[in-house]
Amino acid sequence: MRLVEIGRFGAPFALKGGLKFRGEPVLLHLERVYVEGHGWRAVEDLYRVGEELVVHLAGVESRELAEALVGLRVYAEVADLPPLEEGRYYYFALMGLPVYVEGEQVGEVVDILDAGAQDVLVIRGVRERLRDRAERLVPLQAPYVRVEEGAIHVEPIPGLFD
Repeated sequence: MRLVEIGRFGAPFALKGGLKFRGEPVLLHLERVYVEGHGWRAVEDLYRVGEELVVHLAGVESRELAEALVGLRVYAEVADLPPLEEGRYYYFALMGLPVYVEGEQVGEVVDILDAGAQDVLVIRGVRERLRDRAERLVPLQAPYVRVEEGAIHVEPIPGLFD
């Protein structure tokens, strides 16, 4: 079993144990989640209130019980995640991938930032010199970034990896 973080619980919603959920919308396709420190919980109900996603979990039937879960991480089993359409990726699948420029490995993905309009790869350099081990930010945007099986290829960007 391999768990990946899909989000966190926000504030309680209403009086019957609802919790606002902040994270990947993949929650809409799951029957159960793993709650940090509380184990597996069945997803009993899930709905939107405006732009917010509200979840009700088995065993969480009051506002007081929901308050105990605020801020906790929520995980899913990788095998439970729905397949994605071509060209889309789960963040966890990109973590640790080597990054190549013109066939030479220049770094590896250590984080992915949500920058609003686009996601940004945080790439830590792997070369010998200290300055070549710095972290660099590269927008995860076609056509100059290609994700291929087991690696990410970046078109040369003047000054970025020099």
